[in-house]
Amino acid sequence: MKKVIATGKGGVGKTTVLSTISALMAREGRRVIVFDTDPSMNLALTFGIPFENISTITEDKGHISHDLEESGIEECGYQMLMDHSDVTEDGIRVVIMGAILQGGGGCLCSAISLIKILLEFVEAKCEYDIAIVDSQAGPEILGRGLAASFDCNMVVSEPTEKSSEVSRQVMRLAKDLGVKKNMLVVNKTDREEEVNFIAQMIGVPSFDAVGVRYDRDVIEADKSGGLLPDSYVDSIALKDLKDVKTVLEKSIGW
Repeated sequence: MKKVIATGKGGVGKTTVLSTISALMAREGRRVIVFDTDPSMNLALTFGIPFENISTITEDKGHISHDLEESGIEECGYQMLMDHSDVTEDGIRVVIMGAILQGGGGCLCSAISLIKILLEFVEAKCEYDIAIVDSQAGPEILGRGLAASFDCNMVVSEPTEKSSEVSRQVMRLAKDLGVKKNMLVVNKTDREEEVNFIAQMIGVPSFDAVGVRYDRDVIEADKSGGLLPDSYVDSIALKDLKDVKTVLEKSIGW
């Protein structure tokens, strides 16, 4: 099973990128599982997952931890997976970590640790071709070691200095964790030279960098609650995201 994490500054468009390439992969017959570790849970919403009807890992972490201690992951792994995920119409299983439940409720460290355990369980069972993790904004999740030895860190950036600085941080942490490959997606571009400029700024070879042009269709698809490949088949952003998928597949050895 290939393992990919998508990282970057908040608001750069990770949700659009991940939902689109996951759907494209699934429609080609790939077995895809996605871990939504962003507390906003926007990825689940984009896939049409009614997460208010699903118990998130943050809500059940006390119960989950007890079961793991009593029975181990081999015994309760499938139940943990079924209780905290749903399957889209394209057959993509979406695991929902959830958010902090109340003010002063602490950090998400324990929930991320449970995601790591569940991810290892899923990998051992070999039922999926690829696992994609939608990270929370910024570099923190890499500081928790979630992406250790992943196949690819897909850095999503905007063509701005602030976004590039976060990209440099996540690339450095990914290297520390032994992530095999970094690729860059420069989202919301309007000039081709912006892609090479940002790639040079953060240290990614130009052949591992892909630009996604700004496209109003992305906003309209988000408003309608649909996936870009379903709502706007002629979208220029969709065309570019197909190129992102191609570069990602090469990066992970497909």
